[in-house]
Amino acid sequence: MISTLSAFSGFTPNSPLIYGLYGAVVAFVVAMSLYYIVRSVRRAKALNMDMGKIKKVFTTSAVFSILPAIGIGIGVVTLIGSIGIALPAIRLSVIGSLQYETMMADGAASAIAGSMEEFIGGNITAQDFVTIATVMTIPIVTGPIVVIFFYKKFQPKVQMLSSKTSATSSGGINIGDLLFQVVFIGMILGYLAMSLTSIASGAGYVDNYYNFLAIVIAALCMYVFDLLINKCGQTWLDSFSTPFSMLIAMAVVAVISYFSYENGWPLKPDPDEVSAAVNALAALM
Repeated sequence: MISTLSAFSGFTPNSPLIYGLYGAVVAFVVAMSLYYIVRSVRRAKALNMDMGKIKKVFTTSAVFSILPAIGIGIGVVTLIGSIGIALPAIRLSVIGSLQYETMMADGAASAIAGSMEEFIGGNITAQDFVTIATVMTIPIVTGPIVVIFFYKKFQPKVQMLSSKTSATSSGGINIGDLLFQVVFIGMILGYLAMSLTSIASGAGYVDNYYNFLAIVIAALCMYVFDLLINKCGQTWLDSFSTPFSMLIAMAVVAVISYFSYENGWPLKPDPDEVSAAVNALAALM
């Protein structure tokens, strides 16, 4: 449909049609959320559940919805130059992941134009837009599709596995918790590998260290929060440690990025400067 419309009037990623689609998606998600909130609260009251705990769930959910949304907003800004506002907003508002979306969009743009910079500098066509949207969407929807068709088959096995405990000298570890921890650590290692790859591919300039710095700062913040929770009795931080660590890491990297631009720190290697530096080092040796 996008291709057909572009034949009559020059295609733009910020067309009213796409904004209308975004509005419909947001309205549907909000309506579905309100529907299940109301039903859940009514059911909790019918079961005489502690409403104090219900309010705590609301608070925690709000924190984990609002605070990470700041990072998602940054992701939308990052993608605006290549595919407009509406599509990144749709993707990151429903099922998208900031790291995944930017990586997929960059890969598709590089395949189309050679690099994201060249893609942004050119004129995006409807075909290019559809290509990027497809690359961003198809892989990530496989998870929900698997759940829809195979949930009833694998859920009993997952529950059985989660109820088991491995025998250790410290009294045993729940297999389900252990699997979750392994998957989580694997995800973190994946992000760490991506940041190290970025560093290795650059020439040591400050922009090559942003992802790595964010991971290190977030890890240090989580360590400090863990000490405050377990050693100082600040249990209220238990629900806020993860989003606070994310925000602090992003804020520090944002400050570094700002001053690097403000003070003229080189963000991309100049071939002439690199060659001169190498020659000077060779002369000293």
